[in-house]
Amino acid sequence: MDDLTDYRSLSLAGVVLAAGLVDAAAHGRHRDPAAVAAVKAAITSQHAESLRDVFPAIGDFRSGVRATVDALKGKPESPEVLRYALQLIELAGLLKRSEAVTATLGQQLDQLPQDPTDGELARVYQASISTLGKRIQVTGNPELLKLDETADDIRALLLAGVRFAWLWQQLGGRRWHLVLKRKQLLRAMEALNTILESTIH
Repeated sequence: MDDLTDYRSLSLAGVVLAAGLVDAAAHGRHRDPAAVAAVKAAITSQHAESLRDVFPAIGDFRSGVRATVDALKGKPESPEVLRYALQLIELAGLLKRSEAVTATLGQQLDQLPQDPTDGELARVYQASISTLGKRIQVTGNPELLKLDETADDIRALLLAGVRFAWLWQQLGGRRWHLVLKRKQLLRAMEALNTILESTIH
């Protein structure tokens, strides 16, 4: 898993996985705890020495890889998940163009404890990503969405999604690739899925 293309695909899968976890949280559906933990752990990996440190257990991203394959085939998990994923990529692009917000985000992340709570991660999101002028409107169970616990969980996951989208773009991914290079992306994602299916049990 040291090939650049594999990590690029894995980063895109991380965006889709984060989006799917947001949707599940908003509707109160069951989520794989390992996937939730892996996605949120990536938030504080801004000083990682290698990509392997961002994805220490690639098997935790398996459902994201599958969901990305389906989305690239035109069969997304749900319209909402696809919308969230595309908006996360858009937010990462806006973040890259704002040195001030990028600096704020870096400072906020550096001040986090080793194992931050969802509330702490949510406050980072609000102090940085939320100021970009593009908000993601999350839909779901109104009663759940009223809860501070749910709101913090969702903001933490959105922050993770932006992290993966930023990394995807760092590795050469571009939003227009999702349209003009979809077949190429699909082949790479299917190859990654094959690796995961054959090596992760």
